[in-house]
Amino acid sequence: INQEAYQTFLAGKHWDIEEGTQLLEQEHAILQYQNHLIEFANSTQHLLPAMVALRWVSPNNIYERVPEFLVDQCNKWKKENADHPWVIQLCEESDPAKLPVLVGSVFPNLNFPMLTKDTLPFQELMGKNLTIIDLWASWCGPCRVENREILMPLWDEYHGQGLQIVAIGLESDELSWKAAVEFDGTGDWFQSSHLQGDDEPLYRQMRVRTIPANFIVDDKGVVIAKN
Repeated sequence: INQEAYQTFLAGKHWDIEEGTQLLEQEHAILQYQNHLIEFANSTQHLLPAMVALRWVSPNNIYERVPEFLVDQCNKWKKENADHPWVIQLCEESDPAKLPVLVGSVFPNLNFPMLTKDTLPFQELMGKNLTIIDLWASWCGPCRVENREILMPLWDEYHGQGLQIVAIGLESDELSWKAAVEFDGTGDWFQSSHLQGDDEPLYRQMRVRTIPANFIVDDKGVVIAKN
């Protein structure tokens, strides 16, 4: 399964990541590869093969894009093998307090410092039906493509039906941030940043390190989809 998935989605691929133009393509290919291993781990009734698949999903032990998988695996195996040392370690790593905000959980009511200099709680920023929390940066090429080619069309079509977008910039320079918002035409939705660069407090509170990323939240504040 691992070899077939690798050959299908990753073998022979060379992405131009330095320019940032193909990062989204790379992320998508990696996720498709991972999904085959995730499906196997979720379906098998044998612990050790499942643990091998789990490690192959991320050999570098970074599960930021698929944290729900860790939680599901912990819940599955602790019912039958709670004392197994690998299950114990897995469940320690899958503590939701250590993972990015999970699908099915309520998005935290964080305080957002706005481009307009106000500071507002998330509950005051939510849309009537759906809210997209978009994590981006002015220097992130794929983020800028998403702004113009994905978010703008969604905004134009659905804002009148209750869609809101709250963007959190991983920024350190206010002028560059404002210039990117103006150039991309994204000033109609909420823009937030502490302007602390890689030490952005909102990212730390959401336990997210990789951009572009996004959360989709319903009218009750529940995360219904990610990325």
